[in-house]
Amino acid sequence: MDALKMEFPDNTFDFVWACESGEHMPDKKAYLEEMTRVLAPGGNMVIACWCQREAGVNGAAPLSQRDKADLQFLYDEWAHPYFISYQEFCRMLEGTGKMEAVEAEDWTPQTIDSWRHSNLVGVLDPWFVVFKWNPKLWYKVTREIVTLERMHQAFAKGLMQYGLIRGRKAVPVAAASAEVAGTSSSEPQLAATQ
Repeated sequence: MDALKMEFPDNTFDFVWACESGEHMPDKKAYLEEMTRVLAPGGNMVIACWCQREAGVNGAAPLSQRDKADLQFLYDEWAHPYFISYQEFCRMLEGTGKMEAVEAEDWTPQTIDSWRHSNLVGVLDPWFVVFKWNPKLWYKVTREIVTLERMHQAFAKGLMQYGLIRGRKAVPVAAASAEVAGTSSSEPQLAATQ
């Protein structure tokens, strides 16, 4: 199923969980809008995603030429169109006009060890590759080890961050009022806050 054009009706799910998919999406805005569309009012969304740091946040400098080259390597090796910051994910999610209580945090400290662990697992249990005498497979595995290490380094130096973004879909005013009164309305409106 195309994540940018899902076949589900509007307001289908009470919970939408997106784990390490946003970095692969060529249109991040459409990705967020589509997940918001299938999320039911009052439902929660959580996104765990590889993100690049945002310049100016916590004193982060603009991306250097070396940073851009490191990102390009990761784009090319794993077919990522581009990364954005978790702060940009928040702004885009808020920009749908349908989400509230949107927040995010950097989970790099909780996840960084997994990059080297993935390499270690391959080194300690190489039998899948060893028993398949296939030069293409050997080449692919070797490149994967290098790429996992480069990703670990990007996280370790703060170029990349593991973003955890969450929010709740606003409940239309009429639906919230009807819920309190014990009735329902066919004309939902979004609650406006000032």
